[in-house]
Amino acid sequence: MQGERTAGAGAEACPEEVLNVLPRGWSLEGRSGLDFDAELARTADPPLAHPDGSFALIFSLGAFTRMDEGWAEWLLELRRVLADDGLGVVRLSAPADFERLTGVSWEDSSVGRTVLSALDGTPARTVFHSDWWLRSHWSRAFEIVSIQEAAGRWAVLRRNRGSPGPDELESPEPAEERELAAAVANAELLRGQLNLLEGRYRRELEEMNRELMRRSFTAAELEWARGGPGSPAARVAAEYEATTSWKLTRPLRALGALLRRLR
Repeated sequence: MQGERTAGAGAEACPEEVLNVLPRGWSLEGRSGLDFDAELARTADPPLAHPDGSFALIFSLGAFTRMDEGWAEWLLELRRVLADDGLGVVRLSAPADFERLTGVSWEDSSVGRTVLSALDGTPARTVFHSDWWLRSHWSRAFEIVSIQEAAGRWAVLRRNRGSPGPDELESPEPAEERELAAAVANAELLRGQLNLLEGRYRRELEEMNRELMRRSFTAAELEWARGGPGSPAARVAAEYEATTSWKLTRPLRALGALLRRLR
């Protein structure tokens, strides 16, 4: 439930959007909170450099919206450093972002855990979670206190009594038909994104080739004006461009330049 929040020590460092999704009356009461994303920026692999149960409140503003691999290990690490009576608050990717990336309406039953390209010219991924998938998988390590929309989409978590490993968190729910349906839907969406990127990069390569031709003609005209068709630079360029290796590797050179630009 949402409502008035009481704040203990450390609350001043907690974003307002996180405080707004905490249960009514919940307080840090002078205990410590942790920005999980900031910790991840300093730590390549688990574990974190904190003892078990160190924090009454742990929040993540984006890590689990981008983490396509290793998510189970990190979720369990969040659980390890969370106090028994503490809360975890995790931002989830919004349905509106899913619809923007795919052009497909959000259907909770077919999303499950869907991983897509962010389509921003980088290797970044965007990860989406259905409510049912979270309650099936994350509930093996946490009690799901709430999943709510409040200036974003959030999951509020509390440790449960289990002691699962990463494989258990990742394993499909037996007899849950939506697991397979969501996996098939994810594959179709990724195929659509690949087709989109292929078309986009093909157009960029064609434009790059046209630009290279324009620049080549400009350079040739300048060389002609300075030294005529018999100038040393013009002869060497003509001979080199006529070679088989130059012709065969021209697409690879253009592609390499494009990939360097996209990194």
